[in-house]
Amino acid sequence: MDKYFKRLAVLSTVVMFIVMIAGSLVTKTGSGLGCGNDWPLCNGKWVPAYTIESLIEYTHRLTTGLAGIVVIVFSVWAWLRYKGNKEVRGLAIFGMFFIVVESLLGASAVMWPQSSPVLALHFGFSLLAYTGVFLLTLFALNRERSAPMIQTEVPFGVKVYTWFTALFAYGVIYLGAYVRHTGSNLACPDWPLCQGQLIPDLSAMDGNVGVQYFHRLAAGVLYLMLMGLFIYIARHYRNTRQDLYKTSKYVFILITAQVLSGGLVVFTKLNLSATMLHSAIITVMFSLLCHLCMQVMKRPEQEYEVEKVAVEQGVVKNSGKKTVKTATETV
Repeated sequence: MDKYFKRLAVLSTVVMFIVMIAGSLVTKTGSGLGCGNDWPLCNGKWVPAYTIESLIEYTHRLTTGLAGIVVIVFSVWAWLRYKGNKEVRGLAIFGMFFIVVESLLGASAVMWPQSSPVLALHFGFSLLAYTGVFLLTLFALNRERSAPMIQTEVPFGVKVYTWFTALFAYGVIYLGAYVRHTGSNLACPDWPLCQGQLIPDLSAMDGNVGVQYFHRLAAGVLYLMLMGLFIYIARHYRNTRQDLYKTSKYVFILITAQVLSGGLVVFTKLNLSATMLHSAIITVMFSLLCHLCMQVMKRPEQEYEVEKVAVEQGVVKNSGKKTVKTATETV
């Protein structure tokens, strides 16, 4: 049974990732109204006419529907499997809630015209839904391996800084989505400068230059924030908190790739592959950053709680001369 549960966990994350990429494809190809203003039908039909726009939009709808079913089954199974575990319950509710919100917002965007700020929220809510499923999957796959890594607690200041960085990252991502929906992608046709200047005329092109410029500026600040977080963790917790060190390293690598992919988007003049890569990297990066937020909150004392639960459930195995308690229900 454990094997099937883990397979469903991986499937849930993969399907949600496909939903994220499909949603980005809809936006970048301008296929949002490929099915007209009908929902859930496509131009009044269950099987739409064959056009590129309608095919992209309808495929995205079908994928989202499938993802919703898979995620709900996985979340409910995880909730029942780890009864009493607050982390699992919270992540299950989080993922299911935002996939419903994302679906409803997508439907409303089709049936009623929405402003750019509202449309940008669609990607933001999709990202939160993916993140919830991603974190629940990590719990299911790594619950036994991650617990022994927690050998010390991090200071309160580090916890606050990590969570603030994640919130700031979400703001940067939202601003990036806003850039796409306002058509400001190439308001700065060069990179890393903007119109050949360090500080351009922010009011140019009806303010689109300002939108693009502030997105780049915020992305640069985020890069420095994540660099500082990685350096601090590497110096102080490389040996005692491998979970934090490895995750922060991967996050820093991904934010570096994200910055470079942003330049690639500009240099290739919005090449579809480059823009899709840009969206894919930030999706994984943000999810790992949220995982880091979860891990900084954990304390070594939780190891004893894990062992207590394991013993109470009779999950004990012998190893040599001493008894080793194996955590199978919580992290």
